[in-house]
Amino acid sequence: MSLKTRLIVPLVLGSLAISASAKESNSAPVATTATDEPLAQIALLLDTSGSMEGLIDQARCQLWNAISELSKASREGSTSKLEIAVYQYGSELLTEDAGFIRQVTEFTDDLDAVSRALFSLKVKGGEEFCGQVIDHALTELTWNPAPETYKAIFIAGNESFDQGAVKFGQALPKALDGDVVVNSIYCFDPKSRKSGPKTTPGGATAGMEQWEAAAKLTGGMYFQIDHNHHLPEMETPFDSRMRELNREMNKTFVWHGEGSQQAAQNQQAQDDNAAKMPDHACAARMSATIGHLYHHAHHDLIDAVDHGKVDLATMPEAKMPEALQKMTPEQRDSFVEGKLAARDGIRRQMADVIAKRHAFLQRKMSEELGEEGKPMPAFGDALVSTVRSQAVQRGFEFDQDEEPQVSIKP
Repeated sequence: MSLKTRLIVPLVLGSLAISASAKESNSAPVATTATDEPLAQIALLLDTSGSMEGLIDQARCQLWNAISELSKASREGSTSKLEIAVYQYGSELLTEDAGFIRQVTEFTDDLDAVSRALFSLKVKGGEEFCGQVIDHALTELTWNPAPETYKAIFIAGNESFDQGAVKFGQALPKALDGDVVVNSIYCFDPKSRKSGPKTTPGGATAGMEQWEAAAKLTGGMYFQIDHNHHLPEMETPFDSRMRELNREMNKTFVWHGEGSQQAAQNQQAQDDNAAKMPDHACAARMSATIGHLYHHAHHDLIDAVDHGKVDLATMPEAKMPEALQKMTPEQRDSFVEGKLAARDGIRRQMADVIAKRHAFLQRKMSEELGEEGKPMPAFGDALVSTVRSQAVQRGFEFDQDEEPQVSIKP
């Protein structure tokens, strides 16, 4: 019997043994009203033990790439919607009573809130209980029951998968019953070959095999990534224009209502966070913010009108931004239409600049890598390829990108 088989069999047998009791348990995932709208729900479960600083940095930078990918998705002509949740596990900064696990944010479509959650994470050595954090995500989060909803967990880390009192086999029936696919991302340092305990003669580890087996039991995908890999910093002729356009787009937001001040401040804070990182991170964020998945329909009047959350004709004047209270109904309509037109124009310009920047970098990196080829995948590579592949299985369709024409001048 192979090592992989020896690892899969106990997981399966453990799952079968407790499946009946799990279905009767009060800890089943909370159901919400099913919807025909194309919805993707993604839960990120990130190891924040001491060696995972590189993983967290990659998540902060590269999550925006997956968001940009999903912004291209639709089903039967309807554009996709996205909700993201974040958990951290494995840090000594968390309590042992909670299994060293914390829900950082529940499912939300506020992408700036997700960014804030990722930048709030701090790493410190601890115990990594993979089965328990998956069980928490399946039990605590509000998963949509519609069969067409793309529901996925991405768990990333580098220790043995079977640690802790709650094994993955106990969570498996909940994943299968809820039609939630579990994808595993094993963090691996190809330079030091430090990839966890129990190294086999072939260089693989029992840890790796467990991560792969767990993903396959739900039909998920398994990746090994270099969590310490960072793209080389390269300046491009498009960087300053990209940042300038982002500042112009932020001016088109008209904040209103309860919580709007905090939303505006957090938008700026996440722009600032991205600006502190390499331009790749900033470009990834900008690419996501020009898509339809990035919005503030609860706090920005322009998005609220555009998403049908607010009707200016029936909105009480007292709840309008002060500037609009002094306008006639015709002037208000013209004001909102002008802001929408300005934002759409900026988004088109930014899309062109970012596409040219990406093509420029692809060419430069290809020249510099030469015969060495591509580096080992990073977190964003695993996320993007998995999201696209699995969403298609749920009936999503993705727009094809046009190859931009690249010139030196932005």
